[in-house]
Amino acid sequence: MLHKIADKIEWGLEKSAALMCLMLLVCLFTEVLTRYVFFTSIPEIQYIVPFCFLWMVMFASAIAVRKGTHFEVDLLQTRLPGLPKRIHRTLMLLTVMAGGVIIAWSSIDFVQLGLLKKNPATGIRMIYIYASLLIGGGLMALMALEQLFVSPGDTADGIDAILDANKAEISAKDLK
Repeated sequence: MLHKIADKIEWGLEKSAALMCLMLLVCLFTEVLTRYVFFTSIPEIQYIVPFCFLWMVMFASAIAVRKGTHFEVDLLQTRLPGLPKRIHRTLMLLTVMAGGVIIAWSSIDFVQLGLLKKNPATGIRMIYIYASLLIGGGLMALMALEQLFVSPGDTADGIDAILDANKAEISAKDLK
């Protein structure tokens, strides 16, 4: 059940992060163009850029937690056999989950400040930007929790999948 929910959340996060990235690039291009060609500035862009950047980073961090491609140097993990490897994986996921909870918990006061603080250029409340920390931390914790219930053999580890794909590509080229 949790796996299916996490699949849907990941799908939405991927699409949202891609949209945020596209919006960020368009806004940055527009800001450079208006500032250096037309010698003016659009105040709303000064709000949209950090909004897109922070939300994109938090969404991508949650996706990376789920795919196992972030928050760990795999030098030790790849050298461990059987049971020690599973113990190490569990400890890493618990640590990431605790980190997500800490990010979310410590951002509560920051989010409350966002209810009061406004962007000086636009007058829009900062809560829409600051809430990314609370939601992103919660998403990271959720994705780590979901991975605790997934057997390591059920999903390909991010780095292992990349290495296997590269080996297959190299082998295919060698055959030609």
